[in-house]
Amino acid sequence: MPLLFCNIAWMKNYAGRDAKDPPKGGGGYVVSEGRAGEELNFVEADDGYVYGHFETIKNDVDRDVKIERLGTSTSADFIDGVDVVWTAPVDGKDPRCVIGWYKNARVYRKRQRFDGAYPSGQHELDEVLSFRVRARAEDAHLIPVSKRDEGLHLERGKGWSGQASWWYADDTTDPAARNFVEGIRAIIGGKIPAFDRPPVRSRVKHRAGQATADGYTRYVERHEIRISPRHNKLEKLFKDYLLRTVRGLQFLPTFCDDMRFTDGKGQDVMVEVKPTEVSSIRFAIRTAMGQLFDYRQQQRWEGKQLIVVETEVTKADDKALAIENGFGLAWPSENGDFKILWPSASKPADGC
Repeated sequence: MPLLFCNIAWMKNYAGRDAKDPPKGGGGYVVSEGRAGEELNFVEADDGYVYGHFETIKNDVDRDVKIERLGTSTSADFIDGVDVVWTAPVDGKDPRCVIGWYKNARVYRKRQRFDGAYPSGQHELDEVLSFRVRARAEDAHLIPVSKRDEGLHLERGKGWSGQASWWYADDTTDPAARNFVEGIRAIIGGKIPAFDRPPVRSRVKHRAGQATADGYTRYVERHEIRISPRHNKLEKLFKDYLLRTVRGLQFLPTFCDDMRFTDGKGQDVMVEVKPTEVSSIRFAIRTAMGQLFDYRQQQRWEGKQLIVVETEVTKADDKALAIENGFGLAWPSENGDFKILWPSASKPADGC
């Protein structure tokens, strides 16, 4: 598996905001605010995952992680199957030390935001708003402070981790750095005892699925109980876009679904339209998927299916929810146009 080293502030437990365990050595923000996004890197969320943060902002620019260097395409939103090694400056000062790892993690190109749908009560209480890495809790391992010894310390200099908070360690050509990386890989693989411990559970509890259920209920009450003017406006905007851009367009009769059309190549598309805000994107996609699955089964629909939302879909997981389940996804862009994504096996209609 590829390795990605990520440097964060030093803490004993990474179990939430705690005056007895403050983050140390995490840069200017940690010094000025006394808090850090990585404070919950080893807290198991209600869904059985851990959500890892490392800082990517420099001079007000939130930089992308070039995940293509880990083995994926330049257009991918995330890559799975990465071993993420967490490092931190010892008690807030050099040298950096390996403090734990996530096995088989998902690493995102861009910052992912919770947008109010916090994965645990602790995340909500501590106001941790975003993450960069996700892994199953059983694949997260934190090394106790007493075991973070010199054998886990990184050197400085050419071929080692630099000023950035992340390091594509497999790319190093320095012999000492390469030996160190292979030693860490052996620890992760269980060839060398690591004296690690699993993540802790959130100290602040809410009912399992409460955040998701509450958000879904709010979405349904606001957008699904009755047809809103926003729904009609979005549907008309998309219809006008199709009329302007798709050659040989023909609209078909609908049955429960919002819109159907056939392009000049004979491709049939069923469309479900969903008004959204940033915080309700995922709920809208889930609702549309359920409806479209139902229509597909009841009506023996064999054409393509497209979900049109009102707000740009920025989260990689939200895009993947639709695309990996065989649905297209669209949202308005500039000048009345639409951005449309299709599953790789499907080819969009002309103009889409």
